[in-house]
Amino acid sequence: MFSDQILNFENLFIPESFALEEIKDVLERVKDKHRLSPEEAKYLLSLNPLEDKEIYYKTIDASTVTKNSLFNSNIFAIAPLYVTSICQEHCVYCNYRAENKDKEIQRVRLSNEELAMEVDFLAKKGLRVIELVYATDPFITINDVSNHIKITIDVLSNHGGGIVGINSRPYSVEDYRKLKDAGLDFVVLWQETYDKTSYKELHAGNKEKTDFYYRLNSPNRMIEAGIENIGLGVLSGLSNWRKDWYMLMSHVSYLLQEYKDKIKTVILGIPRLKPAAGALLKETPFIPDDREYLLAISLFNLFLPTALPFVNTRESWDMCVEIAKGGGTLFTFDCKTIPGGYALGRHGYQFPTYDFDVNKHVEKLNKVNLNPIFDWNFQKLQSKLKLGKDFSLCFNSSP
Repeated sequence: MFSDQILNFENLFIPESFALEEIKDVLERVKDKHRLSPEEAKYLLSLNPLEDKEIYYKTIDASTVTKNSLFNSNIFAIAPLYVTSICQEHCVYCNYRAENKDKEIQRVRLSNEELAMEVDFLAKKGLRVIELVYATDPFITINDVSNHIKITIDVLSNHGGGIVGINSRPYSVEDYRKLKDAGLDFVVLWQETYDKTSYKELHAGNKEKTDFYYRLNSPNRMIEAGIENIGLGVLSGLSNWRKDWYMLMSHVSYLLQEYKDKIKTVILGIPRLKPAAGALLKETPFIPDDREYLLAISLFNLFLPTALPFVNTRESWDMCVEIAKGGGTLFTFDCKTIPGGYALGRHGYQFPTYDFDVNKHVEKLNKVNLNPIFDWNFQKLQSKLKLGKDFSLCFNSSP
């Protein structure tokens, strides 16, 4: 288990300086299909984009070139669909926290009929990959989630087919197997932060999410249940972002070594802390600025080029485009973070987002040489990757 290897976050050393020539040498090796190790990335995470401009832009460019060499500027459309905003947790940074009353939030749980309407709305826009998103709703069982997956697949089949994943509370191996049997194709679950001390303060109470290690070891249980496409990530800004991103790379490296060919795709969660009306915590001194944010994502791209950063509409359009350069990302268009926000017209949010109408923004992507693909799945994606011999093991081996 990664929990046996996890470092003391507070004492983790992130260098404040580096040997310039050594870093230049690392970037030269990247050009020759060398993949960054977490230790190499640790040094590059110390870059100050304003002071170390040459190295910063070389890192960003190396990421773009590397992703383009694999994905040829293709990005992959995905739509989040919130199923419930009823939550028992007390996460201080979230609008869904149990104590929040009527601040840009409606507490609602979709019926099966409403869920089908929401899926149909998105499918008619051409979206074929749906991420079902759940709060920690105490009245939604694993059988309910299984049924939601089946409903989503059935509706998508009326539009030529598609795939479904979940973003939800952690489950047991047995429960993940049930969901896979129901047709689940992928699971994403963000650790939020690897800082155990901060994690405890940010997730008050004694509900499910307070269990740091159960959440930390969730990817192991997903993989053991036979789920091949998994997503890990941090909420940048909750703790020291440099340490969090280093730990995230170390966690993924551990999983790739431990499970090898049992992992087909790694999805990278890249949310950044944004203020929500009913949140107690709205800003911290740890939030990376735009340049630092792009640096962290670019370094992960150089650590695992085949990973798919999950571009989300917490960020502006220009930032989403910057992240997607070179291709190889999941890209969100229409985005409502309230159950029933699409077809049913409900208002409110878990966190504020932009809403990029798919019909208006595809042309904008084409103008900047990005090609959004709507009818895709992970098997198609992997079979069409421009994988040379140097990258042929990126899906199932460690750096």
